[in-house]
Amino acid sequence: MDSDKVSIRPVLNLTSEIPIEDFQNRTVRPILKLQHDLILQFFVFFCNKQKVDILNTEKEKFNKTVNTITKKNITLKNQFIGLIIGQFTVSEFEFYKENDSEINKRILTMVGQRIKDSQLEIKNFKTNNNDNRTKN
Repeated sequence: MDSDKVSIRPVLNLTSEIPIEDFQNRTVRPILKLQHDLILQFFVFFCNKQKVDILNTEKEKFNKTVNTITKKNITLKNQFIGLIIGQFTVSEFEFYKENDSEINKRILTMVGQRIKDSQLEIKNFKTNNNDNRTKN
């Protein structure tokens, strides 16, 4: 089962001598890349449920909103962490348990940056979803 999880991850040739950074590069980053579309879709879903308009804002306000939501909303933070941890192998989870606080901080920082860097992609999700609803 663990080898199946690892085999579907994108390969990123990043390493580090520092164990926590190596874990981030070998495990967390490939999982974030694998889960990219789901992370963005989940963020849009969350914002819609909270009635936060992120689709019609300029970049600066969008980035500020993403920072506020991803740093202050405990429920969303825990759900993002769960999306990533759910892809860990047992041995990766063992390392995570020893370093959970630092890894969680890194996960949330990377997720927030990934969302901010994907503003145009998020707007396209919304447009494509509306187009698909109209066609059905």
